[in-house]
Amino acid sequence: MEMLKNYTKLLLIAGLIVSFSSCKKDVESPMNNIDIGLPANSSVVYGNDQEIVLPSNVAGASDVQVSFEFSQVPNIQLGNSGSLHDKLKRALSFDKTSGKIKIQSAALYPNDAISSLNGSKIPSSYKVDVIANSKSAGFQGRQTIDFKITPAKLNIKGLDNQAAIPFAYILYGDAANFDLEASGNIMQDINWDIENKSTIGTDVSVVNSQLRFMTGAGDPAKKTEKSYDVIPVLKKDGFTVATRSFRVFFIPQIKFFYGTYYSDLDLTLLFNNIHIALSNGYVSAVPTLFPEKYKSTFSIVSIEKDGKSFTAPTGVFSINEKTGSITVTKNTSLTAGAYKFTVKAVTTTGLEFSTTLTLNMSQG
Repeated sequence: MEMLKNYTKLLLIAGLIVSFSSCKKDVESPMNNIDIGLPANSSVVYGNDQEIVLPSNVAGASDVQVSFEFSQVPNIQLGNSGSLHDKLKRALSFDKTSGKIKIQSAALYPNDAISSLNGSKIPSSYKVDVIANSKSAGFQGRQTIDFKITPAKLNIKGLDNQAAIPFAYILYGDAANFDLEASGNIMQDINWDIENKSTIGTDVSVVNSQLRFMTGAGDPAKKTEKSYDVIPVLKKDGFTVATRSFRVFFIPQIKFFYGTYYSDLDLTLLFNNIHIALSNGYVSAVPTLFPEKYKSTFSIVSIEKDGKSFTAPTGVFSINEKTGSITVTKNTSLTAGAYKFTVKAVTTTGLEFSTTLTLNMSQG
């Protein structure tokens, strides 16, 4: 009987020890709330990936778990494409090896974008809660990151895309087609459109990735300059993801020659084959460049004598860069013959034109 009592006491003591040890373990392993230390705000251009590095004391925990909550983002329904929360789940990930959070912007949409399909609006930014915890390191933390996606910029092939608004001058009668370019990683599940097509009418359209102007675009009489401000866009699920403002000027055909032009009669008189005395000095008339508002600079491209390339003695021939008038200095080095000058005019639009002037030199 005494032995049974002692055995019962031992069991009771053992139970108390186990219970105390268990409680002690619970007390010794508190979960500390920590500041994760992420940047509060960031911005990324659509199509680019953004990486956010977790501090080493967080990412270095062997069993660190990182998850995301989207309760601060309206769960906009995107029709057949699911919901905005679905997109966020695919766009955000954590890579344990690198210790980085990755945001794939091409899986989302630029902020403040409005769908042309149903009028849905993407919020002004994405506010996502990042939750990190580690049992082995004994910490847990929650922080909101606020990131914004801005639309990508389209490029227009062959133009200066560094300019705030790329532009081009087109002569009436010339084709006006422009190839649009975008980085490859944003070219999935998209379609091309013109944002301001209601204001520019049917003169402009976009087919695949080419912006096309109709043959009759501009002034119907083709006599006055007319410009178009066009905004081509790339859309995904009705939201604009890439855009570019672009300006095209249609201008009258440029007339460039040595002679006279009577615009009211559309009459041209050529004076581009002149006879002058050998060895005497000579200054030609200025060429006609019409419309005159496009006149800019002139230069001699080449010289031929009697149909063969000719290198003139230094200082014998020159051209006034502002007017296009050619000067022959009085000299004794030239011999009789037909001297043909090819002259280039660079207009204020950047378009280039060329014409010729032949000076037939003979003994006076």
